[in-house]
Amino acid sequence: MGALFLSACSNGSPTTAGTTTSTTSAAGGSGGRTTTTVAPATTTSTSSAAASAAVQNLVATAAIKSALTAAYVAHNGLPAAEVAGTAPNSVYYAYLPSTSTYWAIANFLPTATASQNTDVAMQDDGCCGIFTMTSGGSWTYAAGFLGGPCTGQIPAALEELWHLTPPVNCGPVTTTTS
Repeated sequence: MGALFLSACSNGSPTTAGTTTSTTSAAGGSGGRTTTTVAPATTTSTSSAAASAAVQNLVATAAIKSALTAAYVAHNGLPAAEVAGTAPNSVYYAYLPSTSTYWAIANFLPTATASQNTDVAMQDDGCCGIFTMTSGGSWTYAAGFLGGPCTGQIPAALEELWHLTPPVNCGPVTTTTS
């Protein structure tokens, strides 16, 4: 499995803690669907209106990483017991006040005992996910990527904040503004 891992960054921004809750409901005989909600705690306020409107780099807590893993597993239909979680130093997490949206990207690792099907599903762009969550909502899997998100998969402000350079093998994409 040859996945390129991104190195997470932190600029000393406020830490956002979260509370994770999960509910499972049967979906017609096709198994259960897990919805994970992470309610971020209030961050410290800034004295400038301009500063509060700027994108905020946040530290991903264990609860955030767990919720992202649950959203990744649910989207990809993988057995939760075969996904170890987020890869070390791969989670980027931020808040866009202008749209009241949290964004995260992460790489995921299979467990040492994962089946061949899971190992294969988690290769290439199956390794990684882009996630969004509106204030008071739950994490939604938005897209996969390989090496790094392509231009337009995440807002330009996040590419700049996280110092991401899109891979050269990206095709044309629609720009994301929220």
